[in-house]
Order: sequence, then C-alpha cells, then structure tokens
Amino acid sequence: MPDNASSSSATGAQISRTATPTQAITIEEAWRSFYALVRATPLQASPFPTIPGGVPSQFLGLIYGAYNAGILTARGTQVHFDIPVVGTNTAALTLCAYYNQGYQHGLTLPPLTQNTSAHPPSAPAPKLHEPEDFDGTCAKFSKFMTKLALVFSSDPTRYTTDVDKISYAASYLSGSAADWFEPHLNKATGAIRLTTYETFVRALKNAYDDPDARATAERKLHNLKQGNKDCSAYHAEFCNYATTLNYDDMTKISFFSNRGNQDLKTALSYQASPPETFDEFIQLCIKLDNRVKLLHSESHRPALTGPAPTLRPAPAPAPAPGTASSTAPGPMDLSQADRTPHKRGLLSPDLWKCRQENPLCMDCGGSGHWASICPLSSKPKRVNAAQTTPPPPQEEPATGDKPLYKVAKN
Repeated sequence: MPDNASSSSATGAQISRTATPTQAITIEEAWRSFYALVRATPLQASPFPTIPGGVPSQFLGLIYGAYNAGILTARGTQVHFDIPVVGTNTAALTLCAYYNQGYQHGLTLPPLTQNTSAHPPSAPAPKLHEPEDFDGTCAKFSKFMTKLALVFSSDPTRYTTDVDKISYAASYLSGSAADWFEPHLNKATGAIRLTTYETFVRALKNAYDDPDARATAERKLHNLKQGNKDCSAYHAEFCNYATTLNYDDMTKISFFSNRGNQDLKTALSYQASPPETFDEFIQLCIKLDNRVKLLHSESHRPALTGPAPTLRPAPAPAPAPGTASSTAPGPMDLSQADRTPHKRGLLSPDLWKCRQENPLCMDCGGSGHWASICPLSSKPKRVNAAQTTPPPPQEEPATGDKPLYKVAKN
C-alpha cells in the first residue's frame, strides 16, 4: 500500500496539494494515530472504505470523499483529485491511502459502457426543481437545507464528495449569505476552507437559523387557528410548528382539537372513543371535516322544482257544415259566437247588433245572464234583482194566425 501522495499518482490519478495552515496539536495527534493504524493494517480493495474503530466522526466525510474519488478515477469519470485542506501532512497521506483503496476497488468494477445482467446501468436521477437562492432570511433557512438534501439524495453518484456538495450549495447563496461565504473561499486556488459539508451546514446554521426556534414555533402554535381552512391544510401548518416542539401524541391531539373550528369540535364531541395516536386522530378529523362541509353545502342548495306546466289554449272547433265563414255568406250560428270577455267599445258593429238582438251577454257572448253579472268578466259585479232574472225566451216568428210551435204541436 502506498503511504504518500506519489504512490497514488502511480495508479493513474493526478493529485495536487494545497497549502495547509497550522492547526491544533490535538488534530495532528489524531491524524497520526489514525495513520499508524492504516500503516499497520494495509488497506485492501473493498466495496467500502475500511475504517478502524475510534476514528473521529469529523474525519469520516474526508475518508469517504477520497475513497469515492479513487473509484471514479478508476472508472474514467474523474482525472483529478484535490486533497482537501486538512492542515497536516499525515492527514494527506491517510487520505491518499483511502484514495488508493477506492481506486483498487474501482478496477474490479466493469466499465461504464458495458451492460451486463449482473451490473445493470443505473437509472437516471429524477429531475428536481433547483433550490431558490438563499439570501440570508432566517425563515428560508430550513426550506433551503431541505431542498439541498433532496438534490444530494436523488443523485448520490454526482455529489460524492463534500467539496461537491459545498460548491453546489454555495452557488445558490445570494445577498448577505454570499457575503458570509466569501471569506471561506481561497480565490487564488479555489479551495474551500470548510473541510466537510457538515461543517458548512453548521456554520451557515449558526449564522442564519433562528437561535430560538422552539420559542418561535411555540408562539406560532398558540396563535394558530383553523378558521375556514380545510382540516388537511390546518394539519400541514400545525405539523410545521409541532415537529420543532417534539410534543407527544396526547399533547398534539389536545392542541389540535382546541385550535380547530366550532364545527370540528362539535363533530368530535360525538365520538365516544377517539383515537389516542396522533396520525389516526388526524385521519378521523379530516373525515369529519369533509362530512361537515358536505352537509353545509347540501343545506344551502336550492330545492329542485319542476318546470311550471304550460297552458295551451284548446283548438278552436271546426265550423259546422252549412254555417257561414268569413268568406262565404250564410246564416249566423249563435253557438259559435265569440265568448271572450271584451269591452263594449271594442265590439264590432255587427257583433254588437247580433248580441243585442238575440239577446246575448255583451262581455262573453253567452246567454242567460247580463254583462253586469257575467262570470267571465274581470270587472267587479253589481247585481240587482232585475239583472238576476234571465230574459224570457223569444218566440219563433209566426206564419199565419198561430205561432210555429203551436202549429207543430197540433
């Protein structure tokens, strides 16, 4: 196993060194002890880096970064490896050893262009929306870090080293956050002075995250009310604050039900045995809230009524044979007289004369009553005794000495 940077160059990789500032003696001693273990047990090709026990956790990111860089170099996807600025020569030699271990393992893997059943090609990374620029606003810090975590987990083969992750995250810093990162970058060499991505996150969190996030979440939770929001939307906002507070299920159930609207409280009051776990309780609340809204919509729905029946006038009867029409002369048929109510001024002279001689009602044209008591008239009726007696029937014209009816009778 090679124990210096030159031995790693023999494997085909090009390694460049950057100036290392003086660091604390405790870090130097830790790297020396770690390197002594590596020299005592040579590193063999392995799918994972061989890390002895007792290694400080802050070294793990650098170890995995060097190991993955060796694999990528062996597979032809990376031709240059910069040892991160760690402050000691012993650390650089240790990282070179792990780089060589990854390189040896990469040689055992099939070429990327070869497609075998044992090593199928990896699926393409899902396409995600790029994170929004972080300008240093405290309220945006948590969402920015969540977005970065999604990007890195969706494509682990692309963001293999801490340097890659820090460079990607720093490219989305703007405003005061970009000003904060500027001193951590060596503009001459492009080296980043933050050794691990964890260190970058911790430093950015200390600068821009809410220092009292628990008190802020508790204050917002106390001011939260459901109001007219759907129960699902109310639940999403509630969990945004309750997760930070780390409340137990019974406490979250109590807060959630007390801040719900009156309809939800009423529906919950009819539940004899509500769930005691928060997730099951939320499912019940969403179902009850949906039913309440359905009942409200049905109570405000107008009653369905059918269309009003259409009254159509009865067809006029066909004129009887032998009766006069508007175009042919003949005797007048009184049964076909116009019985529609009219004002006297609107009657034609012939119709008025016909009703006067026969005698007929001047309003409807019917017989047996006067116009003042016409049942079809819309005018108020003035009834007197003389008008209630129907007119006597007229006798047929006589031929000779006796009326015609007497002639027919004899």
